[in-house]
Amino acid sequence: MNRLKHTEKAQSQNLPGELVNPADQPEPQDVAGYIRRGFAFYSRKEYLRAEQDFKHAIELDTSSIDAFYGLGMVMKFQKHVEDSVKTFQKTLELIAGGAVTDRTRAAMLRRLVLGHINELTIGDWNLEKEIWHHV
Repeated sequence: MNRLKHTEKAQSQNLPGELVNPADQPEPQDVAGYIRRGFAFYSRKEYLRAEQDFKHAIELDTSSIDAFYGLGMVMKFQKHVEDSVKTFQKTLELIAGGAVTDRTRAAMLRRLVLGHINELTIGDWNLEKEIWHHV
């Protein structure tokens, strides 16, 4: 099978790893769908559309850590520092409130969010104490 036919076949089947324009997909029907599409727009640097999807997901579920994290990332790349920090802080509140039941995932996500907040506020991830404190 030549490359062109392989690509056409993969695109028609929407196989993982193939580029699909999120705007061409059906409107999401749930929080997870808006989050997936938000990250798809984010990966294409379509930040305004990603922001809309993450905000819609948050309207549907105000405890969605993934939606708040995605919105924080979008705000960060749009250079909306104050909004990004506030959104990341909300993510930390949800983590501290037990919204993530897997302790390892919660710890990793907490460090990741703290790193983004630190980078936005002091220009460095500054996680040495956070990491070495637990080792």
